[in-house]
Amino acid sequence: MEYFVEKKTKADKILDARGWSCPWCILKAESLLRLMEPGKILEVLVTDPQIIRDLPSVLRQSNDQMIKVDQQQEFCRLYVRRGQKEKNSKAAGCQTGIDENETKRR
Repeated sequence: MEYFVEKKTKADKILDARGWSCPWCILKAESLLRLMEPGKILEVLVTDPQIIRDLPSVLRQSNDQMIKVDQQQEFCRLYVRRGQKEKNSKAAGCQTGIDENETKRR
């Protein structure tokens, strides 16, 4: 998998997750991304190589995108761009299965 972006990528926030296992890295990265504005970049420092394979599929569900992987000798720098927020709040939020009009009639 190859990612192309300008040579120097400036991160708006940095998550140092070196030494953490893949699931924790992904959960923390998702949490930080939700707090960021669309278009902003999160740099994630990781030592678990599994995250490079797993993170892109998780990000697709939230419209976020891994834009660069910079492999160092002892760790990797992952650059993730915050995607656009959902226009429809129902699509982004939790669905209860109850029609809004049904709730108003009760």
